[in-house]
Amino acid sequence: MLHLDKMSCGYGNLTVVEDLSFNIARGEIFALIGANGAGKSSTIMSIAGHVQVKSGKILFKERDITSVPVTKRVSLGIAIVPEGRRLFTDMSVSENLAMGCYSLPKSRLSRNRDKVLELFPRLKERINQQASSLSGGEQQMLSIGRALMAEPELLIIDELSLGLMPKVIDLCYQAITALREQGVTILLVEQNTTRALEVAERICVLESGRDVWQGTAAKACDDPELIKAYLGLNQE
Repeated sequence: MLHLDKMSCGYGNLTVVEDLSFNIARGEIFALIGANGAGKSSTIMSIAGHVQVKSGKILFKERDITSVPVTKRVSLGIAIVPEGRRLFTDMSVSENLAMGCYSLPKSRLSRNRDKVLELFPRLKERINQQASSLSGGEQQMLSIGRALMAEPELLIIDELSLGLMPKVIDLCYQAITALREQGVTILLVEQNTTRALEVAERICVLESGRDVWQGTAAKACDDPELIKAYLGLNQE
């Protein structure tokens, strides 16, 4: 579904990610893993259209979208849950969800909102509350829900578990597993390596803007050198 072909991206004269290539198949969870500053967020923001691609290509459903505007990428089926959530805090939960549906006919609003509220029942209980009154976990659910309102085929999530309590992290991971079962493809950026490896079929490890390892999550867990150098997992 998504193919990066020797993609380099950055800001102004600064190149942050160099010659990155990977493929994501339809219906899988693919995780980008690496330390702060590795280039994970820059990579996904370039896929979403917010960061300049300096060379190489980004293909989505076999179409070259390297130069396609952000709004067009949304209509093609790409949605992003940014780090920090970036909600409209003075708007209600219902209004925030509606903002995610701007690219679709209004007739789809109610149906899509019902699907989100089924996925996150806690949001239904808060439907008329301002987003600013929600807990951090509820805000993350709302951020994911808002992205889902656009009916994405590819959902990109930046730092799913950052700053969340363990019980809320469990709920969020249950949700993305359910989304995969519904056919949504997920590109996950996550510093919580343990949780990412539990749900991802495949991973790509970045260091200083370069791809240092790609493969299945199962293979990564069986590679002592990779674990020691990049994954930070506890070894018995």
